[in-house]
Amino acid sequence: MPFEKGNTHGTGRPKGSKDKKTAEARELFLNTLEGQVDNIEDAFTKVREKSPEKYLDLLSKYMQYFIPKKTEQDIKAEVSGTFDFNEAIKRLRGDQQ
Repeated sequence: MPFEKGNTHGTGRPKGSKDKKTAEARELFLNTLEGQVDNIEDAFTKVREKSPEKYLDLLSKYMQYFIPKKTEQDIKAEVSGTFDFNEAIKRLRGDQQ
């Protein structure tokens, strides 16, 4: 039954809340994944031994589910004078010269 304008019987689920089935499915998935840690480690080791390139590709695809992706941001700044890249690197490294 579609939502009808003027309905006063409820506001529905709050924005951003997860439904019960989604929470249950996530819990089941995490429990299953925990039981596969040793197998995943073994598989990663075998791939790394056979092909380091494929290992890095696999690892980068796997990691994106556990490490948040960085977002691009625009930064605007005014720079006056000259910029010495080598001097900046020395300062970042803490070189005292």
